[in-house]
Amino acid sequence: MNTTLTPADLDPRRQAMLLYFQGYRVARIAEMLGEKVATVHSWKKRDKWGDYGPLDQMQLTTAARYCQLIMKEQKEGKDFKEIDLLARQSERHARIGKFNDGGNEADLNPKVANRNKGPRRQPEKNVFTDEQIEKLEEVFHASMFDYQRHWFEAGKTNRIRNLLKSRQIGATFYFAREALIDALLTGRNQIFLSASKAQAHVFKQYIIDFAKEVEVELKGDPMVLPNGAALYFLGTNARTAQSYHGNLYLDEYFWIPKFQELRKVASGMAIHKKWRQTYFSTPSSLTHSAYPFWSGALFNRGRSKADKVDIDLSHSNLAPGLLCADGQYRQIVTVEDAVRGGCNLFDLDQLRMEYSPDEYQNLLMCEFVDDLASVFPLSELQACMVDSWEVWTDFHALALRPFGWREVWIGYDPAKGTQNGDSAGCVVVAPPAVPGGKFRILERHQWRGWTSAPRLTPLKN
Repeated sequence: MNTTLTPADLDPRRQAMLLYFQGYRVARIAEMLGEKVATVHSWKKRDKWGDYGPLDQMQLTTAARYCQLIMKEQKEGKDFKEIDLLARQSERHARIGKFNDGGNEADLNPKVANRNKGPRRQPEKNVFTDEQIEKLEEVFHASMFDYQRHWFEAGKTNRIRNLLKSRQIGATFYFAREALIDALLTGRNQIFLSASKAQAHVFKQYIIDFAKEVEVELKGDPMVLPNGAALYFLGTNARTAQSYHGNLYLDEYFWIPKFQELRKVASGMAIHKKWRQTYFSTPSSLTHSAYPFWSGALFNRGRSKADKVDIDLSHSNLAPGLLCADGQYRQIVTVEDAVRGGCNLFDLDQLRMEYSPDEYQNLLMCEFVDDLASVFPLSELQACMVDSWEVWTDFHALALRPFGWREVWIGYDPAKGTQNGDSAGCVVVAPPAVPGGKFRILERHQWRGWTSAPRLTPLKN
């Protein structure tokens, strides 16, 4: 019996302890070793066998067996396997001991300590599953008004879309969604140019909000998708972005100074036949540099009489959408067209009350202003315009204090006349830092329907 438990040549006192660790009673141990029960009880008390914890018992037992096998002269294959096993168990016992002395999980599992070693693979950003893309397509098509569906169909077959539109009919909203869907499905880049960097970021926010509908958080500027498509958001400084290429969206182009100069650069980004160009805007002035592009006069420049085109720009001709002789798909969408196309966001009778007839025709019915007789022609006013997000390094529009702690002036002009008359106006002006410097308008506001007694809350804010 004793040869199967512990070697007979082992010190009886040590052998008795190892038998005790195996769970034998003192009387049985004394019988097995041929010792008196009182002697074994004395060993147990003096050597404090009962104070050894499980880890101590494992370490002592393993060490005894390990030493026996190491000192064996003629080892067999099974001996080497057991030696390796005992060595690994001893290492494990040491880790447990370190953990018990205030260590951490890495002491028990070495793989934990190696998790953060070496280069870590960065998680992919802006990832969409096939199911999420299908859901976006479903939401995109379900949210279209009829006139937006015309824009979608026109984009399938026409390289250039040129749209004259009313304010607030969802053009920027629609084209932001269209661009994201196209980028996900085709891998084509999308480039957004606007009259200002701030307006370009309206595109960006619409796209971010659209992605959130399928619980994807888009990040980056540009936004880069896993399929390689990049979405660029630019102001009118497109001269610095000539290396970009992709589908071009040019927003509110009738309000961009020196439009023709910008268009030469911008259209070059979409010069390959696989890219498409989309221009859309509310109308401004007949004297604006973009008007020849809309009217076809720009196409006719330098061409022989036989090659020139004559485009009917009337609402009746372009309201359904038309591919014109200069290769551009044109459409006019007034606010009344939008209502007929399913847009239920407007109260036309209320709008006719809120705007003067001239304002209503210009802002909502897509009629251009003839400012030749104006005191301040639009072309002269546009020469004073600047993209504050791009040019003014000391002005941060999204900050809590956009101009820091520097001095500003606030000017307020109360409304005059009836509800349909003049509106109240307010500007925040940065005075020049040096005599003879430029005055800069940091903010401007218009409030229709105010009386001569101003409401002070917005001014205080």
